[in-house]
Amino acid sequence: MSTSGNEVIGEILAGASSEVVDQLADLLQGKSILTYVDSSVIYPQIKDNPSSIYSFLLVCGYLKITGSDKAFGLGNLCQVALPNREIEFVYQSEILNQYAGMIPQSAAIAIQEALFTGDAERLRDRLEKLLETSVSFYDTAKESFYHGLMLGLLATLDNRYQVLSNRESGSGRYDLCLLPKQGELPGILIELKAIKNGTKDELKKLASDAVLQIQQRQYDVQLQEAGVKKVLHFGVAFSGKHVEIVSEWA
Repeated sequence: MSTSGNEVIGEILAGASSEVVDQLADLLQGKSILTYVDSSVIYPQIKDNPSSIYSFLLVCGYLKITGSDKAFGLGNLCQVALPNREIEFVYQSEILNQYAGMIPQSAAIAIQEALFTGDAERLRDRLEKLLETSVSFYDTAKESFYHGLMLGLLATLDNRYQVLSNRESGSGRYDLCLLPKQGELPGILIELKAIKNGTKDELKKLASDAVLQIQQRQYDVQLQEAGVKKVLHFGVAFSGKHVEIVSEWA
């Protein structure tokens, strides 16, 4: 993969909508998505028609067609997926790069320490400080944005944890899971919620509901099957730059 190719993906993702980011997350989990494909699309058209992003990525070799339905005009409604692990790595790194510039290393380390110890209060304080010093569009951010932000914060844990996102476990699909690579470390499950203009009490309830969701849907199953003995559950609720967190040891 060439550097210029990586830059193309990075530029496309920088302007992507939350829906596109969610779809790209599905692609990173090995899924295919259904989209309209027009093989005649060129790069400048993406700015005028964001839905053409997949057509452009397909033409450039960043996606492959895994199936198609019926023809529509000059294009087709097709199932597309990532072609190989190399492309998957480029997508993953470029998505995380969107958030890396807004996460100081000291903040990332402090947040990770709070996660390891189950310190919900410290984690809340650190996340709010990070949000307070960042740009104003947090005020209207959706859950998918906060998901990407948390994924970026956890990206440096690769030597100690396998960071998993949007995977099936138990009777549902968790948001984030930290699967320890060393036996003495705890497993960590994180469920995220986001609302607009939420009060402190509303956020606290959302965070509690998130922990309950982890328990009721048995998201621990994947960690238990991997032999993890200690597991931390975190419910994290966002509203603009405000955060409330509930944590429990399983």
